[in-house]
Amino acid sequence: MDVSDLSGRFYLRLPGSGGRFAGYYASLEALRPLLEGAEWQAAATGYFINVAGDFDAVRLTYFSAAPDRLGALVRQFAAARGLAQSQPPEPPVPAQVAAGYGGEELRFRRYLATYTRIGLDLLRADALNARCLFATFRWQVMAARQPYRPHFQRTFQRDSPFYRGLPAAAQDQFWADLVHWPNPPQVDWAHMMVNMLLGCDWLGDWLYFLRPQPPLGRAEINERLAEQGFAIPDDWKP
Repeated sequence: MDVSDLSGRFYLRLPGSGGRFAGYYASLEALRPLLEGAEWQAAATGYFINVAGDFDAVRLTYFSAAPDRLGALVRQFAAARGLAQSQPPEPPVPAQVAAGYGGEELRFRRYLATYTRIGLDLLRADALNARCLFATFRWQVMAARQPYRPHFQRTFQRDSPFYRGLPAAAQDQFWADLVHWPNPPQVDWAHMMVNMLLGCDWLGDWLYFLRPQPPLGRAEINERLAEQGFAIPDDWKP
């Protein structure tokens, strides 16, 4: 990966796969064979995933030194698998994706690519557990300024082959990146991973997160999750 790699975006949705949130997760799973394929991995130096559309589509942002090749691959895959473009793609351009997030371009790009690979593993292994983990992270761990790594590490170690395969130094860098928050009025770097795993983040409550807050109880968190169609089970533990 290099900061000179161009960046573009596709917005992809699997028609008939459900509405808000359900459609997002179904669209993400429909994309998985593309992202795990040798052709994609040869053409993309990195990529990251967030929710798009009406919470029913995937925003796939890529970095590439060969964007024409990569774009053709995405279009062919989408046509073959019945994926629709929920909005027009954004063409590849030189980009400073870290401009609003502290300006460390290469570090930020590497973090985006790393969290996405870990997140794909977590959703494959146990999607409900992953969603519970990130909801409690936002409303308990991050809100109360508790350490992040103890909350996540056992699950990452168990459920993510990509995380397990990272050298120790790269794992340490990932944890440093996950907690990084260079501009508090702007969202933290963890926001991108929360958005991928939950299909949302609570940006309307961002002023709430600017100061440490008491961790919310499970019932209060579940009230906030009702729109997403799931709840943290009574017997769930991180």
